[in-house]
Amino acid sequence: MKFVDELYDFYKKKLTADDEDIEILVSSIMQELSKQDMLNILSELNQQELYQITGTYIAYKLREKLVQDQQLGSIHDKDTYIH
Repeated sequence: MKFVDELYDFYKKKLTADDEDIEILVSSIMQELSKQDMLNILSELNQQELYQITGTYIAYKLREKLVQDQQLGSIHDKDTYIH
């Protein structure tokens, strides 16, 4: 991905392999991007990259929903035991 390559070239001397550094950098950059900027980045992806990003996002959201449902289920289960 061209955008990632450019970011890497610009920040490679400042970054460590620490996930926290990368998350802070990405978060900072994302806050500055408009929706159109993000769509422009996505439009440059090839089919495999778009497939990968979309699949990762869908899997993440499904996991998130499962965790929420499990947490809500455990709260409701506790309410049932109290009564």
